[in-house]
Amino acid sequence: MEIYCQNHPNFNYEECKALYDKCKRQIGSEDDFNEVLQDTHFYSFYEDGKFIGCIYFYLIDGKIYVNAFAGRHTHAINLDCFKKSLTFYNCDIYAKSIRKTAILCLLRCGFKKIGKNLYKYER
Repeated sequence: MEIYCQNHPNFNYEECKALYDKCKRQIGSEDDFNEVLQDTHFYSFYEDGKFIGCIYFYLIDGKIYVNAFAGRHTHAINLDCFKKSLTFYNCDIYAKSIRKTAILCLLRCGFKKIGKNLYKYER
């Protein structure tokens, strides 16, 4: 698995932006891709040179939240990428989602439902 942040020389801006724009409505974001890059810790994931998707972390009221998007038919590798990204932080991580596939991924990675559409990964 290869992981690139937006400052890495192998980061593929165009590939990430295209997938973000395609998935934007599904992940509940109204932000421009450049705003997301500027305001988050953003990571792109590759497996054997194939682009899988992206995961980004951001702060709201002093709490770290996570959001992600990926290509279709990549659920198994998405779980691996997501689990790996959770090791980047040493604190509780929150996520909001109404999408069944995203919720399934959150639950499989150890998040617990703590409110309406709100999930928490406890450290």
